[in-house]
Amino acid sequence: MRLSSYSSHAGFSLLEVLIVLVITAILTGLGSQSLTRWQHRQQAKATASDLTHFLNRLRQQANGYHLTISFARSLNNGESVVRATSESRAGKTERWTWKPCASQVKLLAMVGEPRFFGKHGTAWPGSFEVGNQVTRWRIIISTHGRVRYCESHEKGCQ
Repeated sequence: MRLSSYSSHAGFSLLEVLIVLVITAILTGLGSQSLTRWQHRQQAKATASDLTHFLNRLRQQANGYHLTISFARSLNNGESVVRATSESRAGKTERWTWKPCASQVKLLAMVGEPRFFGKHGTAWPGSFEVGNQVTRWRIIISTHGRVRYCESHEKGCQ
């Protein structure tokens, strides 16, 4: 009668353990690259959304108080920011500043001279472009004051 089926040679060999470690390292490396790219995409999209909300708030401000609000791109401590200025009313000028919410995302360009005219709810068209090394988003202001954003490479994103 056999007492035990266990052998003194049970377990994993060193070669088997090394193969598992190599496979794990390769999968981890591939996964971390994908995760980093995904994070950069999400940061750029969140920044584009944030700038869109900023512009929509200013459009509502212009419409509500019959102001003309103009935009300029400027440097603030080496960082590119959007500065908004309202027309002078009774000696008072309002100023707003927007900067990207993620340090890796930059304001890359401002096309045209976008402005909101509150008296008629219209605007001078223009666009802003934000992005990083992975993706770029364009925020577009139409002549009717509509603000939208889309990825720069998309068809119809002009």
